[in-house]
Amino acid sequence: MAREKTVLEKLLELLPGFHGYKAKEYLREDDQLIREYVYRIMVDSVRNIENAIARVATYDFSGADILNEFLRDLRFVMDKIRWAEHGYSPHYDIVKIREDDLEKIRKIDEQLVSIAMDIKGKSSELLNEAELGNPIRPKIGELKALISRVRDIIFEREKLLREWGAR
Repeated sequence: MAREKTVLEKLLELLPGFHGYKAKEYLREDDQLIREYVYRIMVDSVRNIENAIARVATYDFSGADILNEFLRDLRFVMDKIRWAEHGYSPHYDIVKIREDDLEKIRKIDEQLVSIAMDIKGKSSELLNEAELGNPIRPKIGELKALISRVRDIIFEREKLLREWGAR
């Protein structure tokens, strides 16, 4: 996720105070990149679930309906992640957001990556079960538990950002 610095960026870092500002900007960029990465992982999960719904509908219509509800929840969570407020504040407000705060956001985002990978794995398992014509309801329960955890993490993230605004 790191990128090479331009010559201008290297020169500007020599200015007093600029290095800290630039470090915060890199953390903000990382935050956005991580959330986009989580979103892309979840797009794969959506594809798996859409394919599973098509397959399950041939032998368990109510199961397909439950999966469709889950898919709606997943898409909602994906939008919350993708369009979440990031650790950005205009230059004149920079004192409100400390680097340790941005590190907290980064840790939260890393949790999201881990859970997104779990969701992708479970969605692949679900698709395999659907293709075999096996019962899929236990997998749906596992996926719902993961989405619940994602919602908790998003709430934690939003709470942290609200605290920044109160300073």
